[in-house]
Amino acid sequence: MRKYILLIGVLLLGSWITYSLLQPAIVYSKGERWKVVYKPRGGGVTDSVGHPWSGYIKWRGLMEPKVLQVDLVMDGELVNLFEERDLKKDANFDGRTISDSMTFYDGPDLGSVQAIKIAWEKDGKKHEEVVKLKMYKRILIPFF
Repeated sequence: MRKYILLIGVLLLGSWITYSLLQPAIVYSKGERWKVVYKPRGGGVTDSVGHPWSGYIKWRGLMEPKVLQVDLVMDGELVNLFEERDLKKDANFDGRTISDSMTFYDGPDLGSVQAIKIAWEKDGKKHEEVVKLKMYKRILIPFF
């Protein structure tokens, strides 16, 4: 009986490891004040064929900032992603999270897109932060 339980445990662990190794990588990066997450959508999303990756940029502080601009850093150059006037309309900005379902088709190419630069205003002062993008393989935690 113990052999069967051990065999079932080894099979379940092997299946879990295989499943997690087959999951695509995600982009997960934290800056001092901002967190950036991009990952593939699940198959149940209706527009996942047109835009299979989605992500968000989230404020990590307590008081909500006034975001002025979000830029991609591509090959050392700044490429505008969102401006203040576009955040409510295009990015569904709720004061803490900027949703982005349109920027990356197959995920960010970290060879050309190195970071995301966010400019915001808080307490009358302008601030900027550059969050470097990092890709992680989801080993043993495939749903993260």
